[in-house]
Amino acid sequence: MAKQFIYDSVGLAEATVTDGIYVALDSSFATYDGLTNEFRANDSSITGVVESFALNDTIRFDLGSSKTAGVIALYFADNDSDDMKLYAHDTSTNMGTEVVNMPSFSTGWNVFTFSDTSARYWFLSCSVGFIGQLTEVIIGTKYEFTHNPDLNSKISDEFGTDIMTSYGGQEYANKRHEPKQNWDWTWSYMLSSMKDDLQTMSDAVQDYKKFIYYDETSYNYVRMTKPMEFTEVAPDIFSTSMSLREQLS
Repeated sequence: MAKQFIYDSVGLAEATVTDGIYVALDSSFATYDGLTNEFRANDSSITGVVESFALNDTIRFDLGSSKTAGVIALYFADNDSDDMKLYAHDTSTNMGTEVVNMPSFSTGWNVFTFSDTSARYWFLSCSVGFIGQLTEVIIGTKYEFTHNPDLNSKISDEFGTDIMTSYGGQEYANKRHEPKQNWDWTWSYMLSSMKDDLQTMSDAVQDYKKFIYYDETSYNYVRMTKPMEFTEVAPDIFSTSMSLREQLS
């Protein structure tokens, strides 16, 4: 599987979140005060847990207008064998038919793709058991690299340590957090189609939205640290660079 970006292209981070319940009789949504900290689902943090997510409890995300998505990523702080389903509809109380069924979850990011679907309201519902460790949700777009960056790409660590030196030359270290990995890439050659896809992603996340970088082995929670600039090096051929920083929370 190729390297990928999975990012919020629909404005989920800005969506209005409503606590509710799935009514199986007519596949409808009704407001219900069953969840605790439901805002954790789209708060751009993988630390705070959505609590009391029991059978048929549902989170409704209101995007403000109809948006198209084809992937959902959920972060779990621990394994969970219970099921969830995603629904989408342009009516606030009609959940319609399921978009994707998600049968179980492992610790970390869990990614599920589905046919491109357009809707204003997106509903995340517990369909079996009790969901206890959900901390973050991304709904949007999965972009697979057309080709990998140049071979001179860099991977480095940014230490979270303050080093202080006494008058006598003794060094003292204060570790504030674990190291963060950094990626610095260059594409010296790309077609205009790849340039357009990367520009669309850059416009969606900028430097404030966190997203997922899949390196063909693991899912990394990252942020882009500087704007992408595209240079036309030949007719409809472009070059660019990208810098990412790992996010610990």
